[in-house]
Amino acid sequence: MMNSKHFRALGVYGLASRLCALILRAIGWRVEFLDPLPEKCVIIVYPHTSNWDFPVGLLTKWATGLTVKGDALQFAGKESLFRAPYGAFFRAVGGFPVDRSGRTGFVEQMTARFAAEPRLRFVLAPEGTRGFAPHIRSSFYFVAKAANVPVILGTFDYSGKRVLINELFTPSEDVDADLQRIDALYRSLAIHGPLGCKNENAAPWTFKDK
Repeated sequence: MMNSKHFRALGVYGLASRLCALILRAIGWRVEFLDPLPEKCVIIVYPHTSNWDFPVGLLTKWATGLTVKGDALQFAGKESLFRAPYGAFFRAVGGFPVDRSGRTGFVEQMTARFAAEPRLRFVLAPEGTRGFAPHIRSSFYFVAKAANVPVILGTFDYSGKRVLINELFTPSEDVDADLQRIDALYRSLAIHGPLGCKNENAAPWTFKDK
């Protein structure tokens, strides 16, 4: 974890940045987004319990200026999302397709992408669903380990109206201990109440094979 933190300024990266920062302030949200970001990292946002997570995330992305090619936050989606008529939109906001039908798994595809890209800030929701799941998907953890990149822990704190993308976490060789540390950290962030919009849908911090 980091002892002293610096956060990105809001609304200073052009017209769209100013507009999105104004919208966030108008609806009462504040943002703590780690700055500088590692050149390559996996950013997780937990819990993911509502469709509202996506627009709040897009407003944050534009307000913090993480939209230009070199600094852009990126996310993956199934190939069908990137077909007409919505494909152009999802690519424009930082998405790219992954092949779920081939022999190469998601971890292998993302590890190769990290190796090929000079800079990659990859965002995902570790639950993989807005509904309740009995476990967290392990792909974020093993992508980070395989690509040798840190994980940045983030949340949309609906109780406190805070976007927090501010905890740097490096996976160790002890999966169980790491999951306990991550769980403890998210519990410590819930100072205003439950973090998610529908916190009853938040998955427990355990992997399926545990």
